[in-house]
Amino acid sequence: MRAFILRRSELIARGLGDVVVIGSVHCAGTLRVKEFLTRNGHPYAYFDLDRDAEAQELLDRFHVTAGDVPVLICRGDAVLRNPTNQRIAECLGLNQAIDPAQLHDVVIVGAGPAGLSAAVYGASEGLDVLVFESNVPGGQAGSSSRIENYLGFPTGISGLDLTARAYAQAQKFGAQIMIAKGAARLTCSR
Repeated sequence: MRAFILRRSELIARGLGDVVVIGSVHCAGTLRVKEFLTRNGHPYAYFDLDRDAEAQELLDRFHVTAGDVPVLICRGDAVLRNPTNQRIAECLGLNQAIDPAQLHDVVIVGAGPAGLSAAVYGASEGLDVLVFESNVPGGQAGSSSRIENYLGFPTGISGLDLTARAYAQAQKFGAQIMIAKGAARLTCSR
């Protein structure tokens, strides 16, 4: 697990990965896409239309215009124009298919620190856990630069690191976490 985390961190630090984002720092959509990828720990390369000469070449190669910004090139074959977070999650394969006939022991709505903790504890006890998160795991805490009042981290930890650890731990125990998929209603009739 440690080797995986270190490798992933290095890919993110170097801006390497199977995703290319083309956009502008002046575009709210570009900032949203970059935040979604960063907070999900997905490595990507970024080309700024205002600064990078290669950005226009990429737009021309994939037949997109500046009006389509932000553009996300997913795994070299899918070109997403101003994609929603849900569309990005689908393209990257962040979510497994949900079997509607399967009965889950625990369904958690929201993957903030409390939701991720519940997923870890439930799944570690052998329960079938399904988590829905309408945006990105970590909630408000995931965007904090430093958290010093969380149990087990006396010197503090960044919200992104805390979220990444909790997310990995929940998955390790078998919790299924759906990213960019919110819940509309819960039916507990069975």
